[in-house]
Formats: sequence, C-alpha cells, structure tokens
Amino acid sequence: MDNSSEAREQYTYARKKAVKQYLYDRFKKRSPFLPALDTIVSEYQCTAQELGEIDVPADLIVGTKTSGRQLSFASNFMPLLNDRTEFARKWTGVCKYHLSDQGIGDSPKAYEYLGKFYIEEGNKRVSVLKSYGAPFITLDVTRLLPERSERREISLYYEFLDFYKESKLYSLQFSKPGYYERLCKYLGFEKGHEWTRRERITCVGFFERLSSCLTRKGIKANHADCLVALLEMYTYDFLTEMTDKQMDKIINENKVRLSYGKGFYNIECVADEENPSLYSENVRKLLENTDFIISAGDVSPQYLEYIVTLTNKPLFYIPGNHDDRLLNDPPQGCICIDDDLITYQGIRILGLGGSYRYSNGHYQYTEVQMERRIRKLKWKIRKAGGVDIVVSHAPIAGYGDLNDYAHQGFECFNRLLKELKPRFWFYGHVHLNYGHAISRVHAYKNTMIVNVYDRYSAKY
Repeated sequence: MDNSSEAREQYTYARKKAVKQYLYDRFKKRSPFLPALDTIVSEYQCTAQELGEIDVPADLIVGTKTSGRQLSFASNFMPLLNDRTEFARKWTGVCKYHLSDQGIGDSPKAYEYLGKFYIEEGNKRVSVLKSYGAPFITLDVTRLLPERSERREISLYYEFLDFYKESKLYSLQFSKPGYYERLCKYLGFEKGHEWTRRERITCVGFFERLSSCLTRKGIKANHADCLVALLEMYTYDFLTEMTDKQMDKIINENKVRLSYGKGFYNIECVADEENPSLYSENVRKLLENTDFIISAGDVSPQYLEYIVTLTNKPLFYIPGNHDDRLLNDPPQGCICIDDDLITYQGIRILGLGGSYRYSNGHYQYTEVQMERRIRKLKWKIRKAGGVDIVVSHAPIAGYGDLNDYAHQGFECFNRLLKELKPRFWFYGHVHLNYGHAISRVHAYKNTMIVNVYDRYSAKY
C-alpha cells in the first residue's frame, strides 16, 4: 500500500503548525527554533549515564543535541522547510515508514539534561510522531548528570532523580522543592517504595486528565504542582474517582490557589508581644514552611526586621495603638498594608491598624473615623472582588473585646465582617494574659476571628 499521498499531506499539515509556532515565537520575541543542548551545557561538565530505551512524554522532548538541524524545525518540533526541499522528501519518507505495517524502526537517540530531552539521531522520527500527537515516544537515552550545587534548578533535579528511582516516571516534574516527597506522602507511599506498573498507570492517567482540564481552564501554573495542591485538600482516592464534571467544579472552586500551585498557605501571625523563640536563630527552622507573615501591630520594628531578614519571607504589617514610632522608623523589608488591600499569590488581605480612641495617640480612632477609613477602601474591595483576610489591631465589637474604653471593639467592624465574610479576621490589642476568660478564637459563620497576641499559626 502506497502511503505517499498521506505522508505529503501530513507534511503540509505539520509545516502549517510549524509556521504558526514560528510566528508566535517571533511575536513573543523569543527564539523560534529548537534549542541545541551543546549551546546549553558541555558533555565534559557532566557525568554520562546510559539509561537505555525508555518511554518519554513527548512534551519533554524539547530540542536537538547539536545545532546542525536546529533551524529545520520550529520550537514545537514541526518542520519549517518547504515541501520541495530534500529535507521534506526525507521527512515524508520517515512518515511513510510510520504509516506502514513495519512502522518506524530504531528508537531515536537522545540526551536527557535536567529532565528535558534533546535528540542526537532521529529528529525527523520524533517530528513525525509528534505531528500525529503521540503522547509518549521511545528513546535510547543518555543522561547528562550535572554536579550537585545549591542552584535551585539543580537541587530540584536531584530531588527528581530520587523520585525517579522509585517511580520511573518522567511525567511528573515539580517546580517547588519538597513536592516529590509530598506527592509520595499523599499517595500513602513510604520512603523507598518502588511503584508498581498499576500505580504508575493510575497516577499518570489521573494527572493527564487533570492537566487537560487545567489547560481548558487557562491555568498556567506547573500542572504537577497543581496535583499536589489538590492532594493537600482532597484524598487521592476521591480525586481519582471523580467525574469530569466534578473535576471542573473543584478546579473552579480553587482556581486562585491552583494558579499558584498551592493547596494551602501557612501563615504566621504576631502582635503585641515579642516571642523569644521568634527573636532568635530558631526562627529560621520555626518558620521554614511559612508562606508569609502578618503583624497585627504593637511590636517593635526591630523585631519585624529580624524575622524578615532571617526567614526571607514576605511580612505584611499594620500599626497598633502604641506604634507612633513607625511614623519615623518603619520596619525595613516589610510591607505596610494599613488602609490598603493587597493581593499576595491570589490571597486578598485588607489592613486596618489602630485602636479605639482613648488618648491622643496617632493610631487611635473614633467610631466615625474608622467608618470613614473603611468607606475609602470600598472601591478597592469591589475591584478585588472581595477579601480573604482582614487584619486589624482592634477587635470587632462583641468578638473578644473588653469592657474598658481602650479595649472595646469597633461596631463598624461588625458591619464589615457581615459584608465581606472573609475566611480569617486577625486582630491583636487584647492581651491574652489580661485574664483567663479571654478566648483566642471566635467564629462568625465561615469566618474565623483570631486574636493573634504573641504568635499564632494559621493554615489557609
């Protein structure tokens, strides 16, 4: 059976895809051709490991080994040269082999570097298979192993190698440290567990469904990161048994978090009292897994500077009623959110510092003044589409406030609470050592109202 006509049609189809990709890359001001591994790293800088033939996800085959054929393909591995060239004739010849009963013969020879594959022999074979949408391509692989270093991409790659020894999976490659270990934990696998064929098929099958859905929803975060994010919120059995409709619903509900590849955020809050464990070198270890820090006021700027310097975590703060010092000495490296609404990795945080007026302090307000401050923020709140976390120094009237004048809560906070319905409302001012009857946590519907005096750790 002569497949010449179909092979020529396939070349025309593939070249159209190549031209489209070429023009798109030029518009984005990036190279429109395949990258060449030899221009990225030298073989002599790495240790070579022969892996033999393995099935490689087609999306991870990203370039050529040398620059010889680099300009013949667009960055999506589709052929760029016109159909009257010798290159086009050879490409269609390979395509005819693919369409025949014999099929494409020897596996293309490739080099793997940092989880990506670069073809040394068989570029046309790979191009043909990619043009037909092959999800996996069998390659004869040599791994180029770089020397260990503190560079993020290198340390992540060595985490991947430990994972690969047990799973034999290239499909899952994370962009965040610790995610390989987290995945195994959520799947219920002990360290050193060697994945069975069934476990690999189930995991990759679900991941491909998830990835397809995330692409449809326009979520551009690393899809493997999104898998771990979902596993932080739901069980593996529940996720793998979901219908496509249920998957759509869950992704829509968690779209903001998944856009950052996060299932939840670890938040550390401080207020009113400087905690000795945080004001020490232990702070690095204590806040190692913290995503960001919130100060609800009345702690020294030196304390906040110390924490943010040693942890290198984002720190958002508001002033307390004793924080007149911040007017001339704000904490360096920290972000003031007083009278502001900021968005950090999709989390919308509103700040309202100060307390009820009881003397002549700069950060003390009457009920009318606080209500006026809130009104000025309404347009920002509408623009953001709501608020996830409110941070105030003073409490809400009726939620953890005291009967004395200085420590009473604002009534306008009550109205704001009912209007915004945030997930958290963090406040300080009322020291928990004032009396044993003072509660740290209150609730209004789905909102947790927390007195973060001293320190408090929350998971959002």
